[in-house]
Amino acid sequence: MVSEGAKKFLQWRDFFLNVKSYREAYEQFEWPEIDEFNWAIDYFDEYAKNNKNYALIWADEDGEDKKITFEEMSKKSNQVANFLKDIGLEKDDRVLIITEVLPEVHELTLALMKAGGVFIPGATTLPAKDIADRIERGNIKYVIVQDKFMDKVEKVDRGILSRIKRLVSIGDEKREGWINYNDAVKNYSHEFTKTEPTKTTDPCYLFFTSGTTAKPKLVVHTHIYPVGHLTTMYWLNTREGDIHYNISSPGWAKYAWSSIFAPWNAGATIFVLKYAKFDASLALRAMEKYGVTTLCAPLSVLKLLVLEDLGSYNLKLRQVVSAGEPLIPEVLEKVEQGLGVEIREGYGQTETTCLIANFPGEPRKKLSFGKPAPGYHVEILDDNLKPVKPGEDGQICVKVKPKKPLGLLAKYEDEEVNSRVFQGDWYLTGDAAYYDEDGYFFFIGRKDDVFKSLDYRISPFELESEIAEHPAVLEVAVVPTVDDRDRIVPKAFIVLKPDYKPGRGIALDIFKFIRKNIAPYKRPRAIEFLQEFPKTISAKVMRRELRKYEEELIVEAERRECEFRETDFAKELGLGKRS
Repeated sequence: MVSEGAKKFLQWRDFFLNVKSYREAYEQFEWPEIDEFNWAIDYFDEYAKNNKNYALIWADEDGEDKKITFEEMSKKSNQVANFLKDIGLEKDDRVLIITEVLPEVHELTLALMKAGGVFIPGATTLPAKDIADRIERGNIKYVIVQDKFMDKVEKVDRGILSRIKRLVSIGDEKREGWINYNDAVKNYSHEFTKTEPTKTTDPCYLFFTSGTTAKPKLVVHTHIYPVGHLTTMYWLNTREGDIHYNISSPGWAKYAWSSIFAPWNAGATIFVLKYAKFDASLALRAMEKYGVTTLCAPLSVLKLLVLEDLGSYNLKLRQVVSAGEPLIPEVLEKVEQGLGVEIREGYGQTETTCLIANFPGEPRKKLSFGKPAPGYHVEILDDNLKPVKPGEDGQICVKVKPKKPLGLLAKYEDEEVNSRVFQGDWYLTGDAAYYDEDGYFFFIGRKDDVFKSLDYRISPFELESEIAEHPAVLEVAVVPTVDDRDRIVPKAFIVLKPDYKPGRGIALDIFKFIRKNIAPYKRPRAIEFLQEFPKTISAKVMRRELRKYEEELIVEAERRECEFRETDFAKELGLGKRS
């Protein structure tokens, strides 16, 4: 029987699948009032009954693949839910999951929702100290990792690991102290019985996301989160029969956005491709082979696609969207010409669902990332939370009163952060933009100094705190630069302690320290030694001046005497070799 919550969800799902225009969608859509709803049980399982369409197509670079129907995915997730309950999972227990792109990610997403657990994704590049931090601050009770990452977990301090109820490994390796997921799950029933109602205020997904502080923030989403992704579904414009490919990894919110909730809200098939390192030709061949019809890819991937002869592939793409980094017109034009498909940009955060976008059928404007999503009242406000005029810079803010959008986070697990970002009637995104007379938004950048690198959100302060642990470093400031492939990457400006002199030797030592202690996705790829930093009267580093200086160097293609790049030490650092 379809629950009342599911009926309301399906009403608006069908509305978005059939709406004729953006204006109609924005003016008519209202977030539904739902008190109880378990998306995995009330929606997915009902949709999956006797459904032989593929829910997931998984493939890898070796040519292996798995095709899983909605009915099979439903039953497998029931087995996983029963397994989790049997090993002691209780309501609201938090589970850290670290794995590459595997079908188990989708099984676990559904299973945890059914069993009442809370999914906390972790990047595969996390070092042991970051895993320890997440276990400690996230109050994590279970750790589930792909077997190749077991060693990382075992390097975590024993005192912290003692808080974990069970360690679970996915893969072939068997090890003492670990439960093997693959061996255990197959022994459980394909039927799952819910024992208590799921409140839409119950926690469902938690994400660690870098901010302006030294420690990543912990974002809390509840069981209403999949309903919030109706805006993401509308942006993607997926349908039943579509095969949707989102180029992302399970450790990040974008994977939940576009590799799970949005396409499955529409009943589309999700395609995922596992590889050791992204290769544009591999991805294009896979898209050709499996008939991918809708694609979501960040700018860093689109830049690699334009290097290929796109016309030589027999692709079936009808929709392409991009998020994570503002699109560059030159890349946009080349990809569109090569694919013969318009690319629509979207914007959101770990804290939201699709917030602003170029929605289907709506005319685009050059450099604009679109208009506010239905259900979101978005304005550009000044520092006094007053609306700015068209063309004036300000902060992107979301109105949360009298009713908070269902796609917005419930809270941060830090009251100080909550008080900073929830002010008056508004949620403050921390991103700067402006809008024009027609209501189109134009992105400027982070209001603070956070920037995107290779689709990952980078906190300069977090990196600076880690680099400052090197014994030779007196002061450090991180800003974005570009590498030799024109990708945005972090660069560290460093002032050394008096006993140290700038040079190749100390640069190599610092790069070794960085590679040992910082996750690859946020590692600075260039450093430059300065005698001193530009500072304010209150002794704060004027990072905007460093950014301006770096931007001038990029334009002039200059390289200073005391600037060193990671690639300068390719042999010493073993670049190109997988650790």
